[in-house]
Amino acid sequence: MFRIAALAGLVACALGPLSSPSPIDQSRRVDLEAADCSDINMTMGDYETARAAQRGTVPASVGTLEVRPDSNGGVRIERGTGATYSITACIAAGARTRAEAQAAADSVRLVIEGNRVRAAGMDTSRASNWSVQIIVSAPDGSSIDAETSNGPIGVKGVSGTFVLRATNGPIALDDVNGTVQARASNGPISVASGRGQFDVETSNGPISVRLDGQRWDGHLDARAQNGPLTLTVPPNYQSGVEVSSSDHSPWNCRAEACRTGNRDWDDRSRSIRIGADPVVVKLSTVNGPVTINER
Repeated sequence: MFRIAALAGLVACALGPLSSPSPIDQSRRVDLEAADCSDINMTMGDYETARAAQRGTVPASVGTLEVRPDSNGGVRIERGTGATYSITACIAAGARTRAEAQAAADSVRLVIEGNRVRAAGMDTSRASNWSVQIIVSAPDGSSIDAETSNGPIGVKGVSGTFVLRATNGPIALDDVNGTVQARASNGPISVASGRGQFDVETSNGPISVRLDGQRWDGHLDARAQNGPLTLTVPPNYQSGVEVSSSDHSPWNCRAEACRTGNRDWDDRSRSIRIGADPVVVKLSTVNGPVTINER
C-alpha cells in the first residue's frame, strides 16, 4: 500500500535512495523538533505528505517491552539513559490534499498498555498512504521484543536482550551487545560489529556480517535460506570462524584467510574454517552464493 524510502543511517544498504517528503504546512501544529523524527524520510508517491509525532515513556521495570507498529511501520532501537524507555512514534500520511494528510497524521495515537507499545487511530478515510515508525531509546540491559510487517527493524549501539521478527522488511544490527534472536522473512539481515549470543536467520533474503577487531566475544550463528551470504573479516582475525554452503553454491573469496584457512569441499557441502579453535562465529547459506572480503 505504501513505500518506505528509508530510515536514514539505519538500513541504507537495504532500501533505496532517499526522497524528501513534501513540505508541511507550517500553519498546522506538527511536532518535528526532536532529532528522532527529523532523519526519517518517506515518499508517498504523488500524494501530499504530512507528519506528526507522539511520545511516551515506559519504566524499564515493566519487563520485556513489546513493540508492534502498524502494518508498513518500522522500529528503531537506540541507546538511551536512565531507567525508562523513551518512545517516539514518527507518523507520516499521504492524501490528495495537504489538509487531509495532516488530519490523518494527527489522528494517530501512540498506545502504551503495560509493556506493549503500538500505534492506532489512523483515519483511513482521509489517508491514501501512511506509515508509523516507532523509535525506542533504551537503557542498558533492556529486554525488547519487536515485530514488523512490511517495515524495517534497526538496533544500534545498545546492550540487552532482543527478539526481532520482520516480514517483508530488513533487520540491521549495528554494534549491539547482548543476546539477540533475529528472524527475517523475505528481507535481509545485516550484522556489523557487536558481541554476545546472536542467533540470526533469514528466509529468502541475504545475510551480511562485518567483523571488527580481532575476536568475537560470545557466539554468532547466522543462517540464510535461499539467499546470499557475505562476510567481511579483518586480517589476522583470531576467533574461530566457519563459513559453509550447499555444494552448488558459488564462492568468491578475496581475503587472505581464504588462502590459509582449512577448506572442506565434498559432494554435499562446502566450508572453510579460519582463525583459531573453537569456532564461535558460524555462518551458512542454503541455495545462495558466498562472498568473503577482507577489511
